[in-house]
Parts: sequence; structure tokens; C-alpha cells
Amino acid sequence: MRLPIDDDNHIARDIDARFKLIREKYLSALKPAIEMINTNVMIRDGTITQVDSFEPHKVKEFYECFIKLLDGWKTTGISTSKTDDLHRIYCQLSKEAGRHRLTGYFGIQYHALPYFKVDNQVIILQNRLNLIANEAGTVFTTIATKGDQIIQRELERIGYGNMNIDDLLIKLIEDKELADSLDKKAAAAENEFPKFQEMSKKRDKVFSELNNLMIEVYQILPNSIDYNKLIQGEEGAIADINLEKVKNQRTKETDSYVNISKLSKEDAKLIDSTLLEVESALMQIESSGSKENS
Repeated sequence: MRLPIDDDNHIARDIDARFKLIREKYLSALKPAIEMINTNVMIRDGTITQVDSFEPHKVKEFYECFIKLLDGWKTTGISTSKTDDLHRIYCQLSKEAGRHRLTGYFGIQYHALPYFKVDNQVIILQNRLNLIANEAGTVFTTIATKGDQIIQRELERIGYGNMNIDDLLIKLIEDKELADSLDKKAAAAENEFPKFQEMSKKRDKVFSELNNLMIEVYQILPNSIDYNKLIQGEEGAIADINLEKVKNQRTKETDSYVNISKLSKEDAKLIDSTLLEVESALMQIESSGSKENS
């Protein structure tokens, strides 16, 4: 089961209170690592603007420290993932507390937005790209006209020169071999214009140079999010802990259902002390961060 526990008994309330403290301490300890710093960037029209960004490597350093402080906890290390511009950095940890297992997911979710470095070369390359595009447009018009003439001659050769456009479209849909043949003949028109191919190479080279001048700006809201907000793609920090019952000590098979009302005092104490280890580690990081800033 995922904490907090939706149960109205003193054991559940104690566990939830501890988990609430963990979330609070996690966010406060993490905040220095996700502090937003003002930085200059350039947008596509060459305008220089200021945006806020944090440094993801500081978050990884935070998790490295966090993992080292949790002695006896198993971990898969620090992981990253992304979906389009939505990025995640996280670590997963687990430890058995008697007949139960606690598994924690601690991570951040943030957006990575592309900008250009503040470099005059960006403007030079953008202007060069515009010149290539204008020149290519003129050549392409010539190629298209040439291609149309080639297709028309081929249609006349095979007896379809006077066919109306609707019937011709149906014929091309039905006869894939004919459609492919016409397409290849039209594409061959480009070979008569080596300048067009040369411009394509120049364009690709300019794009490559512009990509080398791209940087990512990382944006996050310094707030706590739960599992549902994580799934919905919201920015923020998440501390998610699951409590499971270990059904078989040999195979380590677990059951996600835990009857909190039937927990023994010993089990409840072990769960609380294991959660306290997480809280203490976060308090230690928070304390060391405060000393560095003082």
C-alpha cells in the first residue's frame, strides 16, 4: 500500500505522521539543489533574454549523499528518464522492517526547454540559413516544373495524357507500380540540378552548427507532488513510499495489502524506526546545507 494510509487507527496515524515529516524534510533538504538561477540565453530571432534554470547535477549529488546515509537500504542507484521535454531524476530504495518491506521512490520531475547560447554565431548562421532557403525555393520551383513536364510526357506515352485528374488519381491508387515509376522519374529531375543537392548539404551543415549552439534550460517548481501529479506531468519533487508484507522470507515474495489494524506493536515499531532512518538522513543533509550557507 502507498503511504499515507487511509485508515483511522493510532498505528496508521503514527505512520502517516512520520511520512508527512519525511515529505517535508525531503523538500526542504532538496531545495538548495533545485534553486533556480537566472541565466542569459538567445532565442531564434537573436534576441537575448533571461530565464531561470537549475543544475540537474546538483540533484544527482543530493541523491548520492542520501543513498550513502541510508545504511542497510538496497538501491538501484540514481536513474533518469524523459518523455519529450519532461525529465525525471530519481532513486529507489528498499529495506525490510521485520515482516514488512518499505520501498521508497524519491525523485524530481522537471521540464527541459531548448535555447541558443548567447553567441553572435547564432545570428550569422540564421541569416545564412535564410539565404539558402530563398535560393533553394527558386531552384525547387524549377525542379517542380521540370518534374511535372516529365510526368506529363510519361502519361502521354502510356496513353493517360488526356485522363481527367479524378480518374488519374484512382488509377495511381490502384496501380502502385505505376505510381512508384512516376515518382522515381519525377525525382530524377533533381539530378539535373546538382546545385539543389549542394544547397541541401549546406543547409544540413548549418543546422548541425546551430544544434551545437543549443543549450537546455531546466525548470521546476519547488513544491511537493504526489504520485498522481507525477503521472499527470506536473513539475516538482516527489517522495513516495510503499509498505508491503513479506509473505515468504525465503523467496521475498510480498503482498501489497497490509491490514494496519492488525499490526503488532513490534511490527509498528520496526516500521516507524525504519521510516525514522529516512527522516534522519534528510535532516542530516538539510543541516549540512544550512551550515554551508551560514
